[in-house]
Amino acid sequence: MKYDEIINKINSGEILSEYGHDNRITRLNNRDFMRFDCSGFVAWYIGQNGYLRALAQVRNYLRGTEFLKINRFYCQDFEQIYKNSHLFKHWHIHKNIFEIAPNDILIIVYDDGNGHMMIVDKVLATTSDGVDLRIVDSTRLLHGNDTRTTGQTGIGCGDISLAQTADGVLYDPHNPTRTPTAVGAYIATPIK
Repeated sequence: MKYDEIINKINSGEILSEYGHDNRITRLNNRDFMRFDCSGFVAWYIGQNGYLRALAQVRNYLRGTEFLKINRFYCQDFEQIYKNSHLFKHWHIHKNIFEIAPNDILIIVYDDGNGHMMIVDKVLATTSDGVDLRIVDSTRLLHGNDTRTTGQTGIGCGDISLAQTADGVLYDPHNPTRTPTAVGAYIATPIK
């Protein structure tokens, strides 16, 4: 199932969604109930849409280096993949935020080791120092123009910005719910 179909079914009430670390789909009130955190949703989505070799390659690498925690990757684990991109023939790693395109996986890692992982839906605008994006993710925090309503968590779409500065990459500097912080931004495209 493609993400636009998932979003439409969530918006119509056909599928229920909530942010959580269960990372699975159960049934609730005769409907699918999707409880995913950000990386769990992206890993599930990659697998459901035929990128099994890309997903297996990440798992095998992380398992071999003892980074793998629960048979999937976290945002901070992706730093290891990015640093060893020559080992991943089922991933195209982008080194520049201006190369970002629809269906890319965007991973943000903060200085404290936490992060956020999302799928790029659209590139809305490009400026001399950054890009504005429409992304799909599972989150507790709403983005600009979000499909989730106040108090709603889980899978949805929203707008973010990435700005390149002399100090690094700023994640969503226009979103008032986030303090702009220099972070690592990693961009990759799974390949079948």
